Amino acid sequence: MPNLVILPGLDGTGARIGDFIRAVAPAVDARVIAFPTDEPLGYAELERLVRAALPADRRYVLLAESFSGPLAIRIGADPPRGLAGVILCGTFAKNPFPWLRRLRPLAMRVPVKSLPRWLRAPLMWGSSNPRRAPARERRAISAVATPVIRHRIGEILTVDETARLGAIELPTLILTAARDRLLPRAATHILLKSLPLAQVEEIDGPHLLLQSRPGECAAPVLRFVRRWN
Repeated sequence: MPNLVILPGLDGTGARIGDFIRAVAPAVDARVIAFPTDEPLGYAELERLVRAALPADRRYVLLAESFSGPLAIRIGADPPRGLAGVILCGTFAKNPFPWLRRLRPLAMRVPVKSLPRWLRAPLMWGSSNPRRAPARERRAISAVATPVIRHRIGEILTVDETARLGAIELPTLILTAARDRLLPRAATHILLKSLPLAQVEEIDGPHLLLQSRPGECAAPVLRFVRRWN
């Protein structure tokens, strides 16, 4: 059975992508590598954690969403044995908000964990209905310590993996959201500039593609995994 390893978004838990995992099952054996909820680790430390958790006895495809894109790029540029391909979903190779870099100390203190539903619904879920976004206590990010979230935001604002991006020789699939209100299109253009042979699938959905459009994401992911795994 083809294998898919998923690196989650900013919360690092993968708790809200169960629908996507069910959408690719039973054709694919998918699992999430979760990140610590109480340790403020940067990309270098998380890369070591992920590499230690990757399968050592089978071929697999690595899927990274949002925050985890730079991790997949680092690993894809120096692939371990068994890595057959990389999927980059709604993500980036370098800081997608360069204008925020000067304001990094302030940006790291944005209360991401307590953003109101009326703001999260259109920004993350592509809906004008606040009820589309989960209540605060049901958000995956609620289980993650505030210093951890702040540290990850700081990592996003300083990351630049464009050099490693150009070193990736593995088959690559890029999933983009047609109605992404969080990630600028320039982030995808940077990916394509260094990965001109990458397969691209644009899905009609918001930033949280795996969570909001699990079935639509499953179709291209299954085709890719079956072909290269």
